[in-house]
Amino acid sequence: MVFSTITAAASGAMGLFSGVKGLFDSAKAARKRKALMREGKAAEAAWYRRNYYGDFMNDTATRAAMKRVENTLHRNNRQNRAYARINGATPELALARGQQSMQSVENVMGALASQQSAERKRIDAHHLQNMNAFRNAEIADLSQEEQSGANAAAGGFNLLNSALMAVNWGNESKKKDGGNNTDNNEQ
Repeated sequence: MVFSTITAAASGAMGLFSGVKGLFDSAKAARKRKALMREGKAAEAAWYRRNYYGDFMNDTATRAAMKRVENTLHRNNRQNRAYARINGATPELALARGQQSMQSVENVMGALASQQSAERKRIDAHHLQNMNAFRNAEIADLSQEEQSGANAAAGGFNLLNSALMAVNWGNESKKKDGGNNTDNNEQ
């Protein structure tokens, strides 16, 4: 009788200890997971700002394209001046060729702007996909925490119920007396 009470109490104490330790370990893991989630979101936001709002006219590819156009324009202008000296071209012809050169610059700038617009759309879509992944991970974590909390509560109630059922409430004195102890209210 005493042995069963001791084992029930020890079982209850071990269950309580493991439950409390599990709660603390779970809370520590949740804090670490939330910190990592915050870091991931901050890194994603920084990547988005850097790429979406970046100066597309100042990146390497754009500068190289502009330099190629500039060199081509200088070469064409030299050729046009030489042609005008040799052939005696009119000022109107020189203006028309200059306009053609400016049109090519406009075409290059338009193409670069179009390319940057497409790049921004791609960056926006990638950012939206990453943010949805973060949201889905948080929803899964919250669902798991909800389920874990419900399971812990159910386990705690089952443990308490088992400990209470293992104790012979009010029957200890009857077993000591050999069952001869009668209660006046039982009549």
